[in-house]
Amino acid sequence: MEEKQTREEFDTGLGKIRHEIKSRLVPHGFFGSIRYTDIETADHVATGSKIEIEVSGKTVSRSFSRQEIESCRLRVSGAVLAGIIAMVDELSIG
Repeated sequence: MEEKQTREEFDTGLGKIRHEIKSRLVPHGFFGSIRYTDIETADHVATGSKIEIEVSGKTVSRSFSRQEIESCRLRVSGAVLAGIIAMVDELSIG
């Protein structure tokens, strides 16, 4: 039960991150796909996630730790928000 609860916090954080990315792409007129790849240890516990954004054939990505992602379950902030802003800036430059 405890493992399911911690996965729920992780997944909720990823959902909030996805929403934040989409809301930051729209003002630039971008519509793209967002993919997550869990970074797992040998015991199949996610220790983080690599987040990729693809817009018009251009892909950018960043990796975030489990703690950073779980801290976004209520609101996206800190290093994750800075990473999202940097990824969107990379896409808007090219």
